Amino acid sequence: MRVLLSAYACQPGMGSEPGKGWLLAQALMRQGCEVTVLTCGSHHRAAIEAHLDACPSEPRPTFLWHDVPGWPGPGYDQPRHIRQHYMLWQMTARAPVRRLLRQRRFDVIHHLTWTVLRWPSHLGGLGPRFVFGPVGGGESAPVALRAGLSPVARRHEALRDLLNAIGRVDPLVRLCLRRADAILVTDAATRAHVPARHRGRAVVVTDILAPDMPVAEDGIGPPTAAAERGPLRLLFAGRLEAWKGAHLAIMALSVLRRSVRGARLTIAGTGPEAVALRQLTVRLGLPDEAVTFAGLVPHRQMAGLYACHDLFVFPSLHDSGPHVIGEALAAGLPVICLDLGGPGVAVNASCGSVVPTCDADPAQLAARIADAVVDVIRSPAHLAALGRGARDRAALFTADMRARDLIARFYEPAALSAPEVVRPNRTLHV
Repeated sequence: MRVLLSAYACQPGMGSEPGKGWLLAQALMRQGCEVTVLTCGSHHRAAIEAHLDACPSEPRPTFLWHDVPGWPGPGYDQPRHIRQHYMLWQMTARAPVRRLLRQRRFDVIHHLTWTVLRWPSHLGGLGPRFVFGPVGGGESAPVALRAGLSPVARRHEALRDLLNAIGRVDPLVRLCLRRADAILVTDAATRAHVPARHRGRAVVVTDILAPDMPVAEDGIGPPTAAAERGPLRLLFAGRLEAWKGAHLAIMALSVLRRSVRGARLTIAGTGPEAVALRQLTVRLGLPDEAVTFAGLVPHRQMAGLYACHDLFVFPSLHDSGPHVIGEALAAGLPVICLDLGGPGVAVNASCGSVVPTCDADPAQLAARIADAVVDVIRSPAHLAALGRGARDRAALFTADMRARDLIARFYEPAALSAPEVVRPNRTLHV
C-alpha cells in the first residue's frame, strides 16, 4: 500500500505534533506500507537528514520537501506568524502533490499534522482515498472554569470560540470535509463541529501516542513506590498556557496537602503563564518546596522526570491529543485528567481518574482533582495496580498500534507485503 502522508510537522526526537508525524511515518513503513512524507523542508529537513545519517537502520520514507514560495524564514522561529505560514503551506502544497501523482500511484493521502479541524487540508479530491485527521480543536473551555483565567486568557478563549464558529461555516473547511473519505476527530465535541451532512464519516479516535518503552537518559528506571521515596510527588508537563490548567494543578495541591502531608508538585514547561503560576503559589500560601518549577525539560530527559514521580496530573481545559499523556502512561504513572478533549477519551479507571467538570467552578474542580488523587493513592496495592494498568493502556497507543488501526479501519483494503529491506533515503523533486 502506497501512502502519501501530509505532515507539516515531522521531526525525530520531538514530542507533540512533530514527533507524531515522524513516529507514524516509521510505523506505517514497519507495517509494510510504502510511505512518502510531504513536510516542510525549512522546518525539518536538516534535523531529519542528520537523524537518518546517524541511524541507518531505521525505516526511511521518501520525502517530498515543500516550502512556502517567498517565505523569508522558518515559521517556527516566528510564533506570531506560524499559523499564517501553515495555512499558506497547505494552500500551496496541492500543486506539487498533483505533479507527484502524475509520476506515481498512491492508495491513500492522509493529512496528519497539524491537527486542527478549522485549518483544512487541500489534498482531497486528487484521486487517492483521502483521510483527514485525527483533528481536534472543537473543544471549548467550560464557561464556569474561565473565571480562574486572566482577562487576556478569557479573551483568548472567546476568540477561539469565535474562530470555531467561523470554521463551521468556512467554505474551505467544508470543501475539505466533503472531499474526505474518512474524518478522524479526537473527541465528541470536535465531532459536533463537523457539519451534519458529513458527520457520518466522522469517527472519534484517540490522538495520543505512547512510546514503546521510555528510557531515561540518566538510567533512572521505572517509578518506585511512594513509600520508598518519601512524600507524594505529582507531575504536570506542558506549555504554560492558561488553558493547559497548571493553575488547577496548583490549586488542587493546596487542597491535597490538607490530607496528604508533604505532597509536592513539579511543573515542567515554559510559557506566558509562568510568572502568574508562581504568584499563585504565593497567594495560596504554599511553601517553596511544595511546587518545583522545572522549566523547559528536553524531550530526551522526560523519561527520567516521569520515573521520579508518582502521578501525572493534567487538568487541561481543551487538549486534543497531548503526547505527555501517552508518555506518562508508558512510564507507569497513573493519570488524572478532566473529562474534556482527548485526555478524557484516552484515560479510564484502569490507569487513573477522569474528573468531571460539570457545574464546577475552579475551586470546586480543584477539590475534585484533590479527591481523585486521594482515591488513586488510597493503598499501595491500588496505586501499583493503576501503574500496571497505565502501561497496559499505553500499549494501545503506540505508533505501531495506531498504524495497524489506520490501515485496518480507514485505508483502502489491500494485501500488505512484508516490510521491505531498508533502502537509502530518497528525496522527490516535483
